[in-house]
Amino acid sequence: MNQTLQALLSLQDTDRQIYRVRAELQRLPEELKARHTKLSDMVTLAHRCRAASQHLRSQVKEIEDSVTVQRIRQRKLEKECNSEGVDAALLAAYQHEIRTVKYTVSDAEDEGLALLAQADEKQSQAEEVEATVIAERPDFDALSEAVRTEMTEAGARLEALDAQRTSLQSDTIPDAQLTLYKGLLERRQGEALAELDELVCQCCFVKIPRNLYVRLARGVDLVQCPSCTRILYTR
Repeated sequence: MNQTLQALLSLQDTDRQIYRVRAELQRLPEELKARHTKLSDMVTLAHRCRAASQHLRSQVKEIEDSVTVQRIRQRKLEKECNSEGVDAALLAAYQHEIRTVKYTVSDAEDEGLALLAQADEKQSQAEEVEATVIAERPDFDALSEAVRTEMTEAGARLEALDAQRTSLQSDTIPDAQLTLYKGLLERRQGEALAELDELVCQCCFVKIPRNLYVRLARGVDLVQCPSCTRILYTR
């Protein structure tokens, strides 16, 4: 059984590397995707800011057109107010309407100025975001190239490790023990074996009964930690 345990330890070293490479192969595209999503979100934000700016400016244009109409009306009222034959009652009505038009024009101009300020702010925000995208694009392109290179290298390492793993799975490891190992490897995320030091499992840090240590020392069969179920070994 010691021979089986030694074979499993060698296999564990290879599997540990395989899990690290697989984690890297998963991490790299996720990192690239996150950066791409960030840039895409910024581009979308810039488009939305520009669209909002254009919408606000169209509102300002509508207000300006309305003010123009109101000013024409104001001049017409002032002309009628100054014409001959206007009695006091009609004069008062004209003056009241002129004041109303002036208030309407003043409020509209204030609203137009506020909307124009918002439009300028949105445009500035869009330009700022676009400048950031332009500045970050070279870094993203460099990251993309680096990820492609690292993915290729990691793929080659994984292929070599898989070949090494196949060669380690020899007749030295009986089928039952190999099946146990593979199940633990998957459940324990690449760590199917655990070192036992002073009766303490170094993976879950639970102290095992002494009789299990005696079994492990005899080397007759594989001994599993009663807590984490990993296969125990000693140095």
